[in-house]
Amino acid sequence: MEDDYDTDMMLCLTEVLVRHDTELLKARAEVHKLLLLEAWRIAMRSRHYLTTECLDPPNASAWMSLYRSASDTNFLNATSLTRSTFLGLLRRFSGFFTIRAPSTRGRPPKLRYLHQVLGLVLCFYVGSMENSTLCMLFGVPPAMLARTLRKAEKALSQALEGFAPARISFPSPAQQVRLA
Repeated sequence: MEDDYDTDMMLCLTEVLVRHDTELLKARAEVHKLLLLEAWRIAMRSRHYLTTECLDPPNASAWMSLYRSASDTNFLNATSLTRSTFLGLLRRFSGFFTIRAPSTRGRPPKLRYLHQVLGLVLCFYVGSMENSTLCMLFGVPPAMLARTLRKAEKALSQALEGFAPARISFPSPAQQVRLA
C-alpha cells in the first residue's frame, strides 16, 4: 500500500514537473519574442533618426549659405519668394515669433535667427523633401524640426492674417480681356 502511495506521489510530482517545464518553456519563448519585438522597434526608430553628430551646425548649414550669398533665382526656387519679398515677410513674421535668448536657462536654441525659422517653414511648404532632408538643410535634429515647424506655422498664419501683400486677388473682367 505504501509502495502504491509512493508511486502515486512520484507520478503526481512528475506531472507537476513536466507541466512546470512546459509553462517555463512557453514563458521563455514569449519573453524572447517580446525582446525581439522591442529590439526591432528600437532599430526602426534609430534607423530613421538623424542625430546632431551627423548634422552641420545650424550656423554653417546649407540654408545659411543660401541666405547669405545665393542669387535671387536660387532663393526663389527654395522659398518661392524673392529675397526682397522674403525680407518683407520676415519683418512681419518677427512680430509673431520669438526666439528665446541664449542666456536663459536650458540649452541655447539651435536656430538663432528668425530668417532660419521662416526659411524652414517656407522650404517645408515649397519643397517636396522629407523631414530628414530638411534636418540636413537646416542642421537641426528631427524633434527640433517638428517643434519649430509647429510653432512657425502658427506664427506664419497669424502674420499673414490681414497682411495686404499676402492677399489673393483675381484680375477684374477688364484685366482678363486685356490679358487674353
